[in-house]
Amino acid sequence: MSLVCDVAVAGGGAIGMASAWRLAQAGLNVAVFERDRLGAEASSAAAGMLGAQLEVHEPGPFYQLCVESRERYPAFAEELLAETGIDIQYVRSGILKVAPAPDQAAALQAQAAWQRAAGSRAEWLSAAEVAHLEPAASAGCGGLWLPEDGHVQAPLLVQALARAVHQTCQVFCGEPVLAVRCMGDSVLLQTPARTVAAGALVVAAGAWAGTLLPQLGVSFPVVPVKGQLMAVRPRGALRLQRVLHSGEVYLVPKRDGTVVVGATEEHDAGFQRDVTAAGLAWLLDAYCRAVPGLADAAVERTWTGFRPGSPLGQPVLGALPDVPVHLAVGHFRNGILLTPITAELVCRSVTSQPWPVQWQAFLPQARGALAGQSRATPATAAASAAHLSERR
Repeated sequence: MSLVCDVAVAGGGAIGMASAWRLAQAGLNVAVFERDRLGAEASSAAAGMLGAQLEVHEPGPFYQLCVESRERYPAFAEELLAETGIDIQYVRSGILKVAPAPDQAAALQAQAAWQRAAGSRAEWLSAAEVAHLEPAASAGCGGLWLPEDGHVQAPLLVQALARAVHQTCQVFCGEPVLAVRCMGDSVLLQTPARTVAAGALVVAAGAWAGTLLPQLGVSFPVVPVKGQLMAVRPRGALRLQRVLHSGEVYLVPKRDGTVVVGATEEHDAGFQRDVTAAGLAWLLDAYCRAVPGLADAAVERTWTGFRPGSPLGQPVLGALPDVPVHLAVGHFRNGILLTPITAELVCRSVTSQPWPVQWQAFLPQARGALAGQSRATPATAAASAAHLSERR
């Protein structure tokens, strides 16, 4: 069986779906190939934090990328609601990061200072002010209040993007892209069911991107980093009012009354999906330290996800030189946050629109992602290949 399309997108997570949707809106015939079902992996597992200021610890292009993507979320959510009828529950609730110890307080105060210098709102709160803002939290030595960060309901974001993609693109679930061959100004792909001739390929395969990147001469290591999460339902009247980060775990209150707690960060687990006793014990212990008054909350469910780990935790975005292949890989902890701006940049890349200068720092050649440029050691590359060869 064969298929011809303008653009093939390898990967149907939030990044791949949003990119495909934007490309279809630009008038292109787009086909999406997903190894499982749309959004089945890290996108659905995510807590949905939009922690642009929380997650970045120094000024620079990555901080700017995160902030600008966060600022796109209100319009992005409204557009998805209008197009699909699904509310992704975007909330600009703010995020409070508590400092358990004096050295962490000093680091957070420094973070607040450079973020204010960069034009963002960031406030240092005393322990008394933390207790007033979030009575459920252990106040520690004070905290960093980031009122412009927020969250979405990640499973609803996946549902909305899946509906948008089904309305505008060809979708092939259970069909991973297995092989890629560049042929001048086109790309030939092989899936388990068909051969695909595409004018361009977008690689957005999340933690599984490493199966394709070596075929394209890309030595940028993308490996699975397992995260275990749980959802709890508080009892009684005490509730978390806003997203809380304790320095160990984050706690994200949702509209349904649950609190999502996450996440472990396991670099050597490969694609092993089980929720483990050790992982759950660590989450529960850290959760109870962060919000002692909610220690009697009921654990409703537990689950795992695989972040696409990458050097520095930052993505590679944009076109490979001389071939019609475009990368959107290596988002690590910030895939949901970076979905709107990544989709915009992918669309610009595929349609040959100019990029703003500040985003050129994420191009493959700028990130050392081309053959011969990788900073990875042979041992790291071998470990990455071993992880990424595994299958569910």
